[in-house]
Amino acid sequence: MPVPGPRSRPRTPGPVPRPTASRTGPVLLLTDDDELAAAVVRLAAAAGCVLRRTCAPSEEPALVLADAGTDPAELDAFRRPGLAVVVVGSAPVGPAWWQSAAGVDADHAVLLPEAENWLLELLTDAATGPGGSGTLLAVVGGVGGAGASVLAAGLARALADTLGGCLLVDADPRSGGLDLLLGADALPGLRWGDLAGVDGRISPDVLRASVRLGAGLQVLATDRRGGRGPAPDQLWAVVEASRRAFAATVLDLPRAGLDGLGPVLGACAEVLVVVPGTTRAAAAACVVVDELRAATTAPVRLVVRDVGTGTDAEDVADAAGAPLAGVVRPDRDLDVGLERGEGVPGGRRSGLRSFALACARDWVQTS
Repeated sequence: MPVPGPRSRPRTPGPVPRPTASRTGPVLLLTDDDELAAAVVRLAAAAGCVLRRTCAPSEEPALVLADAGTDPAELDAFRRPGLAVVVVGSAPVGPAWWQSAAGVDADHAVLLPEAENWLLELLTDAATGPGGSGTLLAVVGGVGGAGASVLAAGLARALADTLGGCLLVDADPRSGGLDLLLGADALPGLRWGDLAGVDGRISPDVLRASVRLGAGLQVLATDRRGGRGPAPDQLWAVVEASRRAFAATVLDLPRAGLDGLGPVLGACAEVLVVVPGTTRAAAAACVVVDELRAATTAPVRLVVRDVGTGTDAEDVADAAGAPLAGVVRPDRDLDVGLERGEGVPGGRRSGLRSFALACARDWVQTS
C-alpha cells in the first residue's frame, strides 16, 4: 500500500479513476530499468502512441511515465498544469518502492502487470484524445420483425452521406448479419468474430478495417460463426473507438439485455424504438420503452412503420409511451431488393431513405 503522507498517491488498478491526457502527443518515459521499459514499449505499441525516452521540455509531452527512482528535479522541467505524471513499477515491490514513489510527487503510482489495462487506456488517450465526438445513435425493435435492422442500415447510409462517414454496428447476434442485409457478406473486413479475443480498449484504427460499403459507410457485422454476441464491456469498447474514428455510429441493438447496456445507451444522442403501426406492436413496445428508460436518461422516441392498417401513428406512440419520431412509409420493392442483396434503397421515392435523411439533417443541426 502507499506510504501515508502529503505526497502519497493511491494505487490505481481497480475502480480508482485514471487521469486523462489533456492533449495528444508523445509520451515520455523516464527510467533506466530495461525490463520496465520493454513492458511499457509493448503497451505503447498496442495503444498506437509515440513513446520517447528523451525529449526537450519545449516539446510538451502529453503524458510522463517515470520509475520510482526518478529525480523529482528532472520531472520539474516538464511539469505544467494538466500534465499527468504516473510512476510505474514492476511487481512485486516492497515498502521502499512506495516510499520512493511518494517522493516523486506523481498523480498515480501503478504496478505492472496488474495495471496493464489501466495504463493501456491512458496511453490510448495520449494517442487519440480522451474521448470521441462522433454522434452515437441506437435502434431497437419494439417487437420481433419490426424492421429495426433495416432502419439502422438506412440511418447509417444517410449519416454517411450527410457527415462523410459512419460505422453501423451489428450488436444483435440473432440478426443474421447486417452485412448480409446490405449485400456485403462476401466482402472482406473486420467482423465481431475477429474481436473475440480482444480485452479492454480498442484502437480506432482497428475499426477502420471493418467491412467497407463505399461512400463512407462501414459495418461491423456478426459473422455467423456462432457465439453469444458482444458482451456489454466489449460493445462499450467498440463505441468508444468508433466515436474517435467516425463522424457517426449507429447501433443495431437486441431487445434482450438492455438493462446491462447503461453506459452504451447513456452515450447515445437518441434511442429509436421501431414498431409496425399496429396496436399489438405498440403494447409489446411498452416493455422495451420501460427497460430503456430504466437503463438510461437518453431520449427515447418511437418510429412507426406504416403497414397499411390505418392505425394512427400518434396513437401507436401514445400506447407505447414514447414520443413519435416519425413514420416510415411503405417501400413497395424494399423486401425484394434486400433479398437480391441490393442493400437499402437510395432513391428519392423510398420512404426509408426520406425518413433517414430527415433524421440525419436534424441530428446534424442539433449536434
